[in-house]
Amino acid sequence: MPTPDQTPIAPEDSYATHNDSDIQFVLRGIMQAKTLITLYFNQGDNFILSSILAIDPINRKMILDYGNDEKLNRKVLNTAKLTCVTSQAKVKVEFKCNSIKKIKFQDDNAFIVNLPESLVRMQRRDFFRITTPSVKPLICIIPLPEEYKPKTAEVVLLDISCGGIAVIDQHPIVSFDPGTIFENCQITLPEIGTITASIEVKNTYEVKLHNEITCKRAGCEFIKPPAKTHAMIQRYIVKLEQKHRAN
Repeated sequence: MPTPDQTPIAPEDSYATHNDSDIQFVLRGIMQAKTLITLYFNQGDNFILSSILAIDPINRKMILDYGNDEKLNRKVLNTAKLTCVTSQAKVKVEFKCNSIKKIKFQDDNAFIVNLPESLVRMQRRDFFRITTPSVKPLICIIPLPEEYKPKTAEVVLLDISCGGIAVIDQHPIVSFDPGTIFENCQITLPEIGTITASIEVKNTYEVKLHNEITCKRAGCEFIKPPAKTHAMIQRYIVKLEQKHRAN
């Protein structure tokens, strides 16, 4: 049976990224953190614990640690596909691997598998939130009623997740009272594209910015965003993490 914190992610609670560089970035982070991975096989009835030992992007292969139970290891080698569940940055990750073989790696037994074609990185009930850049910040464009000029209001984002956004509440026209709904808002994600979503204000409170200025922070939730919006935000978060690690 699955361990309590490694239960496979339900499809309705998740979404996938198919971008190869994003997938490898997440897997490399898991490898560097030496995070344990649960390998499920036999239709999820059996599992062993493993970890990522190496990634070969040129040949699209990944080497996984060999299990302690040889009987279970043989079953793994007779399995067509493994379901791998782990975590990265406190977010559950799931992916599938095939073409499982046994090799010698650094004088020890190991599994070698194909790199996954897709990767599920989070659940709706536990979104990973990332702080947006202070230089060239993300902007949320909110449509205003017809009687207003200009026709839109622009507010600066403080952070973003697949569940929603936090914005600076200091616009002279727009009031971010809890329960307020803004429809068809647009946010342009650099190198990814523009998302359109309706948001609902959930809470507001005062925060102090890096420049010591105190302002109001409004936490907003996306209202039934499509899977494409989730995927675009996820790609943006991964790219932002890559830039943070490079600096």
